[in-house]
Amino acid sequence: MNLRPRLAATLLLALAASGLAACSTTSGGTPVTLSTTTTVPVGEDGPTTTTTAEPPASAGKELYVYAPVEGDCIDLRATGQDGPATTRTNPEDDATPRGENELILRLPCDLPHQYEVISVVTAEVAGDTDDDAAYLTLASTRCPAAFATYIGTPYQDSELEVGWVLPAPSQRAQGGGQIGCLAYTGDGKLTGTVRGSRR
Repeated sequence: MNLRPRLAATLLLALAASGLAACSTTSGGTPVTLSTTTTVPVGEDGPTTTTTAEPPASAGKELYVYAPVEGDCIDLRATGQDGPATTRTNPEDDATPRGENELILRLPCDLPHQYEVISVVTAEVAGDTDDDAAYLTLASTRCPAAFATYIGTPYQDSELEVGWVLPAPSQRAQGGGQIGCLAYTGDGKLTGTVRGSRR
């Protein structure tokens, strides 16, 4: 299979880091609650910067155990004193909640969101279900093909990235769970669905 180099490199790093996942979270630091976009309006000399507030957690549904559904628009958030907030300025390929303070926030797709679920893969994994390696192998083989079907353009030709959300330990213990294949942009948030967008 011909994966783009950045996906292959990311999967290698994810496999290497999977042993450390129990010791740390995928996020951390101060929650990011604002998104900034700089544009140059037609007919004006300089750029205009617009800051948009992140959708509040009350705009969506907080899920500590997430069963992915194709078409869901989601954020990976961390809980804090002001409620769940994004801790990443730019999304990464792995949207799996790793700590007790992390959750998936399912949002309406017309609001800014980090990820869109483009496919759901049943994860029937034999052996050690605590190890991410088998789940990452499934994601790396199934998600790029699903990407082309959902987005309308092959992953290799797209401006979007492919990622995943892996089953929670409780889901794995009950027989594997499901992997959510995700589309995202590496430089901010999506607004609206990417289904059939050919991006």
